[in-house]
Parts: sequence; structure tokens; C-alpha cells
Amino acid sequence: MEKFAFLYMCREKDRDILLGKERMTFLDFDRLLYLTEILGLNLYRQEIWNVFAGQFGEQFQQLEQLYEETFSLVSYAPEETEEEQRQQWLRDFCKTAPDFVL
Repeated sequence: MEKFAFLYMCREKDRDILLGKERMTFLDFDRLLYLTEILGLNLYRQEIWNVFAGQFGEQFQQLEQLYEETFSLVSYAPEETEEEQRQQWLRDFCKTAPDFVL
């Protein structure tokens, strides 16, 4: 049910990505996980992870290596630019989501 709700609400390009019609980038993966998390669609978020995470093994290794090399130098705090990016993702999603009439 969560999958159908999200596919209905998201833009066509994201539907095509999630349905395997277009290639998913690592940025798409990050964005779609964030959006499903913020919307409380945890089951669909897990499905996206299970289906697509395998194709990003190299990126995960690079991030892990970067963390290991820098964790003692810098304490992790989400950067302002990262938070701004996520807010932009949410604004873009809301702009393209259909209006609901109750």
C-alpha cells in the first residue's frame, strides 16, 4: 500500500526510476530514501533499500573509507548544505505531488 501511495504522489521521473524504467543514481537513492522516511513510509523505504542498495556498494565503501579517515578529525554533524538539500527535496516533492480533496 505504501508503494502505491508513494508512486501516486511522486513525479513521473521518480516513478520511472522506481519501476526500473530509468537508471537510479546514488543521489536519487539518497533522495528517495529520505522522502519515504520523512513521509513515514518505512516499509516502502525498506523495499527501496533492498532492491537498489546493491548497486551502490562502491559508493558505500567510499563513504565508509572517508568516515574512517576523518572521524577522529571532525565530529559528525549534518552540514547546513546537506539540510538545505533535503529541504529542497521535500519542497520539490510537495510541488509535484497531486492535490488531495477530502
